[in-house]
Amino acid sequence: MDQTPDQPEVLIARNNETGQVGAVVGQNPDGTPKMADAKSTPFSELVKFTKGQNPLEAFMSNFIRQAKNPTLFSFFKLQEENYKLVGPVMADLIQNPGDNADMLKPYEVKVEAPGQSASQAQEQTPEQKPEQTPAPSAKTEPIDPNSIDWVKIEQQWGIKRDDLEKSGALDQMVYNHKSPQLFTVTPQFGDEKFSLQAKLSFRSNPDGSYSLVPHFIRSEPQLDQEFKGYTFTKEDKAELRKTGNLGKVVELADPKTGELQKSLVSIDKLTNEIEAIPVSKIYIKPKVANIDLDMKAIGVLKNGGLIREQHIELPNGAKFTADLQYSASKRDIVFVNSDLYRHNQAQSQAQGGQQQARDSWHNEDGSLKRLERWCKIPLNEQQQADYLAGKKVLVGEGKDKFGNDCTIYFQYNPQKGQPETERIYPDRNKVVGIAEESKTQMAVNNDGKTNEATKNVKEPLQRGQTAPKDDNQQQKQRKPKGPKV
Repeated sequence: MDQTPDQPEVLIARNNETGQVGAVVGQNPDGTPKMADAKSTPFSELVKFTKGQNPLEAFMSNFIRQAKNPTLFSFFKLQEENYKLVGPVMADLIQNPGDNADMLKPYEVKVEAPGQSASQAQEQTPEQKPEQTPAPSAKTEPIDPNSIDWVKIEQQWGIKRDDLEKSGALDQMVYNHKSPQLFTVTPQFGDEKFSLQAKLSFRSNPDGSYSLVPHFIRSEPQLDQEFKGYTFTKEDKAELRKTGNLGKVVELADPKTGELQKSLVSIDKLTNEIEAIPVSKIYIKPKVANIDLDMKAIGVLKNGGLIREQHIELPNGAKFTADLQYSASKRDIVFVNSDLYRHNQAQSQAQGGQQQARDSWHNEDGSLKRLERWCKIPLNEQQQADYLAGKKVLVGEGKDKFGNDCTIYFQYNPQKGQPETERIYPDRNKVVGIAEESKTQMAVNNDGKTNEATKNVKEPLQRGQTAPKDDNQQQKQRKPKGPKV
């Protein structure tokens, strides 16, 4: 951590016995630090230390001398310019110092008990003490799927647990997230049953049970209406339409209590639903794709800001540059202003409809779009998930455009930026790719290429054919020279 000599510093402390975390505003009569909420206490109310004058060392010496058990507390110092942005993030991380030790280490203040050497203090760090009660993690505890009444959910909505598990949606829904994809729900009103598309989430009930909540598709986000006591400005609306995220913290009223909470706001791009999450409930992982985030970057993201121009590499091999931003809708970091999307858009405008179709393989953030069918064959949820993961997908048995039976596979090609089809024919099912004797047939019949010896033959070539097969095709292949008289 950069330690500028003339930069005032503050202390953030943790009681390792009770788990209480706070910014130091003074010292109690017993020598223990007097603490206030690090997320809401302004910098002006904190005890400040100028490193050159050594009051930090004086405070720590006084604390160690008066406190009966100084190792009961952990201390972390933070410079003035970073307090507003990094302080709330540090307060969250200190709740679980063991898991976040690497990120906290540059800020840690070593506390030595009287008569204890620095090496002894190093060996007995607070997170290693066996008698310490661990503080709860910032992560949300998942819902137990076995505690959900699946029979009732299937009766109400036509949704089965097996469907959610196979699609991978259940893994996210148990953490109070919405399903990443749409499902068909079949609610019944009176004697009539309807089929509607919706994202799904769970809602906890007062009796401890859980209900399934469908989030139906809306024609457009209702940005002209007040949202939890907040009115969107013209600039707010433009930003939400551009990136899907408001990009700043706003105060929203809790629907149950009316209490104002600092929150982030986003739009769900599939359903057009406006969503928000209190900043206090945001958990950001220290690694996104191949990008490691430090405490300051996490602070920027928690405040709705952008981490600009990061070079992203996804597990499926796709590489692109994008900005990172937190999405209240996805409860996670998303990629915005992706150069992959901009590149595809530019090519689309230059090359017209053909490139527009190619760009349809990607979302605005550069991620792959979910495909519901391939070669006119519907894909199940597992096949869709495998495609998004970059895997080779078996579509099933089908026919090529000339009616020949074949087994169809497809896979995303990151170099070409689009999926590619592979067909395996029954008479060469042991051959991976295209058999040598069938390359001309495949190139002409399925890929639209030209074979000089048969370019005027309109019938599809047979296996191994490289020239006209009979007099009739030979006659068609001959091209008349000169005008017809």
